[in-house]
Parts: sequence; C-alpha cells; structure tokens
Amino acid sequence: MSGYKMTVMLAWRNVWRNKRRSFLTFMTIAAGTALILFMRSLQNGGYAQMIEDSVAPRTGHIQVHEKGFWENMTLEYAFMDDNELFNKISSMKNVKGISKRISTGGLLTHRDSSAGCEILGIDPERERDIITMDRYVLPGGKFISPSDKNGIVLGRALARVLDAGVGDEVSLVSQGFDGSIAAKNFMVRGIFKSPNVQYNRTLGIISLDAAREVFSMMGHVTAYAIRASDIDSVAGLAARIRSVTDDTFEVMSWDRLNPEILQFIALDRASGHIFVMILYLIVAFGILNTIQMSVYERTREFGIMLSIGTGPERIFRMILTESFFVSAMGIALGMILGYGLSWYFTVYPMDFSEYESEMEMYQVSTLVYYAKIKISDFIRASVIVFLLAGVFSYFPARRASRLDPVTSMREL
Repeated sequence: MSGYKMTVMLAWRNVWRNKRRSFLTFMTIAAGTALILFMRSLQNGGYAQMIEDSVAPRTGHIQVHEKGFWENMTLEYAFMDDNELFNKISSMKNVKGISKRISTGGLLTHRDSSAGCEILGIDPERERDIITMDRYVLPGGKFISPSDKNGIVLGRALARVLDAGVGDEVSLVSQGFDGSIAAKNFMVRGIFKSPNVQYNRTLGIISLDAAREVFSMMGHVTAYAIRASDIDSVAGLAARIRSVTDDTFEVMSWDRLNPEILQFIALDRASGHIFVMILYLIVAFGILNTIQMSVYERTREFGIMLSIGTGPERIFRMILTESFFVSAMGIALGMILGYGLSWYFTVYPMDFSEYESEMEMYQVSTLVYYAKIKISDFIRASVIVFLLAGVFSYFPARRASRLDPVTSMREL
C-alpha cells in the first residue's frame, strides 16, 4: 500500500513540475470536453424542437388508421369508430391526449380562385392536447369551436392563393364516404401560420361534426391521433397500441409520419460524429504530446530510478497516474463548462425568428434552437476521454519502463 501511495505522490508532484505544459494540456482536455458536451446538447435540443415543430401542429406523435390510408389519404380507408378501442388507448400510460379525425383531399374555391387542399376534421377540444395549430392563428381571426359546422381555418399560403380573408366564404367540393358529391360553403374563421411551411400551403381545418356531415361518414373516422407525454416514450407506447389493434390497422409513430425529419436528423448526427471525433483526437494528441515530452525530458531521471532499484512497473504506473490526474482535472472542468454553456442555451435558446422570411424560402420551419442536457452524454464523453488518455499514455509509459539505466543516465 505504501508503494502505491508513493507512486501517487510522485505522480502528483510530477504533474506540476512543468506547470505551463500541464496547464495547457489540462485546458485542451477541458475545452475539448466542454465543446463535445455543448454540441451534443445543442443537437439533442435541436432535434427535439424539429420533431416538435413537425408533429405538434398537425400529426401528433402517433396515429392509428387503416393500412393504406397514409399513402392515399382518401375516405376509402376510413374505419368504423370503435369507442372501446379509443378508450383502451386513452387509458394507456404515457398517453397525454387522443382524438378522432377525418381527413381527405378536396378543392376549395373563392371567387375566381381555386386550390387543391387537405381538409382535416378535428375535435378542437381534444386536439388542444395533441396539436398546437390554434396557437398559430393570426390576429383578427380565431380557431374553430367544436359546435361550429360552418367555419374553416386556412393556412396563410393557401388563403393567399384563394385571395380569401377572415369573414370570406369559400366553397368546398370533394367526394363523400358513400361516393356522393360532398359540397358545402364555409366561412373563414381564421388564418394560421404554423412552423411547417407545407401545412400553411395545403391545410384547411374544420370541426369533426362538420366533416361527418359534409362527407357523410356514417360513424366512420380516418384516424386516431395520439400525443405521448414525451418524445422518448413514443416507441414503447406505439408497441403497446399495436398489441391491442388487429391486422387491419396501422400504427405509425412520428418517424414514419415525418420521415424527412428522421433523415435530416440521421444526416446531421453523422456530421456531428465526425466533428466530435476530431475533438476527441485533439484531446488525445494533447495528452500524448504532454506525456511524451515529459518522458523525453526525464529520461536521465528514469535511468537513475531504475539503477537504484525502482521497478519498471512502478515507473509505468507513475506515468499512467500522471495522465490520470491531468485527464481527471480536464474532464471535471470540461463537464462544468459544458453544463454551464448547455444550461444557458436551455434557458436562453438561439432564436432566429427575425430571419423567418429567409428561412421560409428554404422551407426551414424550426426557428428556435435550445440545448437539451442528457446525463448519458456526460458519462459517455468522460469515459471516452479517460480511455483515450489511457491508450495514448500507454506507449510513452511503456517506453519509459523499458529504458536501459546506463544509457539513460548519460542523457542530459
């Protein structure tokens, strides 16, 4: 035990023999670790916000519908409303909200203008727990109410194409569930501008009762929309819902409802891995440089130690302990700095709302980016840096332990 204590004491003393070099290495590790953690937190927050901006206005986290509906979006794939299934899903753990929907395509006309669109019939009261479209209604308008069978809310771009404003009457023509012509005049109650550009161009929202009436649904709906308590519980909740539905139903989570978001996240995560790998290499070579230079400068010292009976294994352990001290201090400071930066951007996210028009040109809907701290990222980063420190310190330590005492004592 005394031998190990002496090794630790010598290693701690040797760390501070060249304070400048140790400090620079210490700061390199701290800066690299902090940047890695900060970047991971920004990625986590950015991905969560992009998912939220995609699912919150329109789709929800999970949808249950007949197979083939999502590809065709026609009333042909409507199913009989099953209150037993609806209640069973609503009572599941992690279900924040569930609502019935009727969705199909149609043609809206106003005066001499017309546009194809998606008509979405919803229960506004239940949908408050699922989507956030009511928050995006522009001043001067309002969202539809559950009992409103004559009102419609339009996306801003769709309203511009139709040259329609709040209070104007638009005509809907579509096909009913029974094959009849579905036609009705609606009053524009409001115009919304959601974070999703596509919804602003194509979506018109009416009440569920109005949709049942105009499309002659006869007790059928096209989907159940579900919102989970948090994004991390979606996969497990979707699996539980699949277990209570039969083969005629399809249970789709947000990653299948919005595959383009998943593809973007995968691409961005891959580029992030490359950047993080570069930071890890910078940290690793900083450690290697410090230990390597320390060994070269102390070659004569090691020769004397070996000549008076110090075992090679003790020198090996001492150098690895020095690396451990430098790495531990750097990682500790890096975690504090990384957490501080991440916390700041959690409370004060980066807001690009002033560039909204420019972002909209490139179909970028997420304008606010915040950091999301995950303990797993901190644990992973610290473990990797420690492993790199051990690997990159092994070879200089091995070289020092194998020095020839006579030859080494001749070094200046």
